Order: sequence, then structure tokens, then C-alpha cells
Amino acid sequence: MRVPNVGEEFGRYRLDRVLGQGGMGIVFAATDPRLGRTVALKVITGVLAQSPEFRARFQAEAAALARLDSPYVIAIHDHDEVDGTPYIVTQYVDGADLGTLLKDQGPMPARQALLLCAQLARGLGDAHRVGVIHRDVKPGNVLLRGAGTDDVHAYLCDFGIARSDGIDGPAPTATGMVAGTWSYLSPERTAGLPASPASDLYALGCLLWTCLTGHEPYQGTDVQVALAHQTAPIPQLPGSGQLVDGLNAVVAKALAKDPAERYDDAAVLRADLERLAALATDETIEAPVSAPGAVTAVRPTGPAAPPPPPPPPSPAGSGGAAPTAPSQPRSPHRRRAGLLIGVGVVVLALVIGGIAWALLRGDDDGADGDEAAKEKPAGTFGDRNGDGYGDVVLTQARDGLEPPSAVYTVPSNGKQFGTPVRALPAAPSFITTVGDVDGDAREDVVWVDEEDDVLTATVQPAEGDPWTSRLTLDPAWEISRASAVLGDVDGDGLDDLVLLGDTEGGVGVHVSLAGDKEFEPPSQWYRSPHAEASGFGTWLWTGDMDGDGDDEVLLWTDAEEDEEPVRGRIDMLTANETRDGFEQLAKEREFTDPKVNPGIAPWMIGDVDGDGRDEIVAVGIIPLGGGAYDLGGRLHTYELDGDEIPQRQWWRNLSETELKDPAKNVQGIALRLGISDVNGDGKADVVQFVEALGPNGKEAKDEERALQLWVMLSDGTAFGDPQLWSTVDCSTQCADNWTMLSGG
Repeated sequence: MRVPNVGEEFGRYRLDRVLGQGGMGIVFAATDPRLGRTVALKVITGVLAQSPEFRARFQAEAAALARLDSPYVIAIHDHDEVDGTPYIVTQYVDGADLGTLLKDQGPMPARQALLLCAQLARGLGDAHRVGVIHRDVKPGNVLLRGAGTDDVHAYLCDFGIARSDGIDGPAPTATGMVAGTWSYLSPERTAGLPASPASDLYALGCLLWTCLTGHEPYQGTDVQVALAHQTAPIPQLPGSGQLVDGLNAVVAKALAKDPAERYDDAAVLRADLERLAALATDETIEAPVSAPGAVTAVRPTGPAAPPPPPPPPSPAGSGGAAPTAPSQPRSPHRRRAGLLIGVGVVVLALVIGGIAWALLRGDDDGADGDEAAKEKPAGTFGDRNGDGYGDVVLTQARDGLEPPSAVYTVPSNGKQFGTPVRALPAAPSFITTVGDVDGDAREDVVWVDEEDDVLTATVQPAEGDPWTSRLTLDPAWEISRASAVLGDVDGDGLDDLVLLGDTEGGVGVHVSLAGDKEFEPPSQWYRSPHAEASGFGTWLWTGDMDGDGDDEVLLWTDAEEDEEPVRGRIDMLTANETRDGFEQLAKEREFTDPKVNPGIAPWMIGDVDGDGRDEIVAVGIIPLGGGAYDLGGRLHTYELDGDEIPQRQWWRNLSETELKDPAKNVQGIALRLGISDVNGDGKADVVQFVEALGPNGKEAKDEERALQLWVMLSDGTAFGDPQLWSTVDCSTQCADNWTMLSGG
């Protein structure tokens, strides 16, 4: 398999430029010299392209779709393979997609929205008549020619042939899991049942609502949206009158929970849309009042319906059986993500992968922990949606704008990452962190801010409504706005808020214990005399370092210049018997390795070897000058065993040739590294978050810019070579400040 570049000949086609890039492949504008026309050529890359079963199904479905003749569906011109790489050639449309139009211009005038959706209904009707189901109707899959004019023409594109069930499209991945764009998935699809014409028409109803109002019918986290599709009331437009009443009737029928109560034919829906278009004007319709970007909290008005029966096993995915959610969590105890906060985004010139150290307490006595501690539910490290696979949490902050940042959950299905799901904080914040504050073994997002001695912590649970605690601080204690982490330090099954700040005589560690939808007022649990907390030179993490089920606190302080060769020291703290303070769990360690610097390259916490004890994974650095760093070309572990630090290599050194080989080493501009148990095997994996390079190996142009998530899977003794699991198109937003919270 090979991935072609702009300027090359691919089959009989000349690749002119990149139109888009996603987790499944790359779309090029290409020239067909035989017919002298511009076409769109999509190359399927990644693990799917290596699966003979997928390639056979891809070609069969492409052939079926090529027989579809509709003026409202992108025409298929050709499909084949080159050197084992499948591709599909389609009609080229010189215009924007509907998603971009709505983002740039907001809600559409009612008449324009109705006529556009009527065209899409015609396209779906043509497809359904020949047995083709789209599977992923959404604004991004609608291309527009003549947008903004009376002659706008809509084309449905990107039918579900270029994705494998359970990897990229809205299709069942395993019992109870669906990956893809939740906002347009019907209730039966969110439950993992197969796609049907009825699910396509449901998605078109959601798209109509989005065109009319500027936002999807249900908003929130992926879990909230999935539940809303199944249980929430169908949204309705405010007001009354012939047009509004007619629109509400169409929306109610298209979005019916029961497929049998929906439109049974796209032609009937089309007729209703065209009839209403004759009544509509070129004015926008009044939308329901809601805060822009607000999370829609959904509560069923009555008892929740029992969950649907599990769907049948999914078709095989890439090269074998489709990924299945683990039958039970494989982690030996509740997993949570350690987190480094406060250095902002350090943009590194990523030449290679990274260096890691694993730091363990030396005891092997298998401490059982406090017998009185509440038993914690098992879970998967980094899991936000409860499917047994660790996810990734990304934050986005615009330059020059005040927080809050946008936060995205990127779900894993064990093979690849799905579509990022956005949530917004309910209050301004300067610290964003993740942890399990409600004890359900799933990661919650927490925003923390401090002003005028009042600490505000806002929690967005993995499932449920957000809540906020406002806590009064001791005026004598100055919290560092760069250091707040979550960890279950008192052993009750809920992650507590651990804060770092200046206190008289040194650095103070304060703890705000988690309760039932609240945090208690913080109190000082520890004071270190080594340094003052300025936000730099002092760092804080939490993790279960001894395997007893409770989290310890790790406190790093930089060494003074006259202490060479010591670079820094770390205290490992555990709760005392009365659970109101910390005591040292092990002797303070001093570090002399010049490559260890958590102020430049992040440290992360997670159980990478599956032994039930967390390790510290630290990125090593080699200064190159000009603010750039080489990340070393190797991954090592260092176990703390008493006063000794034996070294163990987890990833080999790379040769000069391998450094430039994308199959051996990530090529791009590094934004962040993290760890998450993305394949659910009980061993945390390394996730690298980079901005992709352009086709020429240099920084990409704005229209070609994309963010990529690479994974290095742990087998318990070593990390594997990097695998591309997701590409997120971001254009000019790639220049924003992006961070990754899961595991660091």
C-alpha cells in the first residue's frame, strides 16, 4: 500500500491538490487526462486499506453505487486499486459543503432550507430505490453548487462505502457502541442497530432542523445526545401559523422515535417539503431560545425505557473480527488520567516519538490498602463513554480570547478514533482537567477558576447535568492558577481536587474532597519547604503508584542552580490514617538526567505495563536551538527501586533513515503527548497529537492543515511503532492553542 502525493500520477489520474483529509483517507482534486475533466479522487489509507475483506466490500459497494443515477447524488466515475491502495473517483463539485455554509452564515432562510432538503430527499429516494443506504447524512456530506443563489444545487456525497462499520461511519462497532456523528443518528442507530431508509430520513429531519435553526436538534456530550435521540421530546419551533405548524409536523414525523411512525418513503417527505417551501419566505424562522453553544441537558419526562437488546455482532473490520467492547474492565482497579497543567502548549518540532520514564515505588509487598475504604468500580483508563476503551480529551483555545476553551472528546473503538464530540464549559475557567469525580468509572471534565479568594469548579459528568461548586479560600494562601489536578486521595471512590499554591514557608498542597455533586472547602494537607509555587518549577500529579486503589500525589520542584547536577526532586505523598493530610510514601528522589524537564515536555500518569500500579511517563528532550526540541528517538522506563533507578528500554533507538520513515516515526509538529488505554487491554498506550505536515513535507497551507492522533500501543513490555488513528481537518483553527488532557 502506498499513499500518493500531489503532483504524482495515480492510476491514470494526475493528483492536483488536496481537497480534504480524514481518518479514512485523502481526497484529491485530480485530472482525468483521458476525458479532460477535473474529478475528486478519494484514496483509502490506514488500517482499512490493508484488509482484503474491506477492500472487496469497498469495490462491491462502489460498483453498486456507480449504478445509481440521480442528479442529487455525486456520480461515481471509477473505482479500483493501485499497488493495493483502494480509491474511488467521483464527480467534482466546485463549491462548499453545507456544514461550512451553516458555520459561516448561520441559519438559512426557510424557503431555501426547505428546497435544499427537498433536493436531498430526492437524492435519498433515488438511492433507496436501488437498495443503497447513505448511513451518514449530515451537513458535511452535502456539497453545494451555487450556494447563496436561487439556483443552488445540492449533492449527497460520501455514502457509507468508504468506511468500515465500527471504525469511521455511523455504524455498530460492538454491542452497545456506535462511532460517528451522533447528532444525526436515529434512536435505533445510537443503540447499534443497522442503518435503514428510515434512519436516513431521520438524519434528513435532523439536517432540516439544523438548516432552520443553525444548530442540531440535540446537543451535549456523545452520551447525552445518544440518550436525547432515544428519550428526549422532539424539538419544536416556537410560534404558530400555517408555515410553523407545518414545519413542526414535518419535524415531528421525521424525528419520530419509532421508525414505523416516520415517513415511509423519501418521496412523501419531499412532497411535504416542497409544499411548505411554497408558503415560506426568504426570512429565517425564529428558533427556540438557547444559549449559543450551550450543552443541552436532557432529562426524560417519565421512566426511562429499557435498553434495546444488543445488536448482532458487527461485520469484520480491518483484517479480522470487528473490535468488541471488553466484557468486563480489564484494569485491576479503577483507572483515572493523571494530568499536567500549566505550561500552556509547548509547540515542539517533532523529529521523532519521545522518551519515557516509568517511575514506580520499589515495594513489591502488594499492599491491600485501607480496608475501610470504599470499593471502587473498575474501569478503563481514559474512558469517557463507558464502552471499555480509553478516549482522548482535547481542548482548543483561540489566541487573544479569554477562556473558556472548547473541549472535545475523541472516542476510541479499540481500532481507531471516531468523530470528536464537543462540549462547552458552563463557566469561565483557566484550568481544565479530567477525572472521575462521581465514581462511575468514567472520566468527567472539570473547569477550575479562582478570583478574589473564591474557587469555582464546574463539572461536566460523562453522563448527566453539569454542576458547580464555589468555595471560599484562605486569603493567606495563593493558589497557583497553573496547578490543579484530580485524584482519589481519600479512597472513597471519588476523585478529589488537589491544588498547588504558595503558603508560608514554601509550597502548599491543598485538597478539596469530592462529595455528592459538590467539592468541600479546601484545606492544606502538605507543605514542602523546597520552593515557592510560581506556576513554573513546581509541578503536581496524582496516580495510584503502589497499586492499593488510592491515588498518591507526586510533587516535583526544580533544583537550585548551585545544586548541580541535580535537576529536580520529587515527593511521593499518600493520605494519612485520618484522611486529612499527606505523609511521605517513599524517600524523596533526586533527578540528575538533563533530559528530564517537566516544565518543557509533559509528564503523564498511567499503568503502561498492566501490573496494577501507575507509572510516570515523561517525554525526554534534546535542545536543538531556536526553541525546537528533538524528542530523542527512544522510549525508556526507569523503575524506582529503593534508592536505585534501573533503566529498561521500551522503544528502540531509531536510525537516521527510520527517523524520516513515517511508518516508524510520527512526522509533524507536536502539540501534545498523552496516554490512554485506547484498546481496552488494561495497559495504557501513548497517544501523540500533532499537526500534520503538508504534501511537500513542510508546514501545510491553511486549506490543507489537519490535526492527527497517532497511537503507540503497549504490550506490557514495550510500545509499538506509531499508528495513525485519526485525522481532524481544522484549516486555520490548527493555529489555535490545542492541548490533550487524557493522561497528560
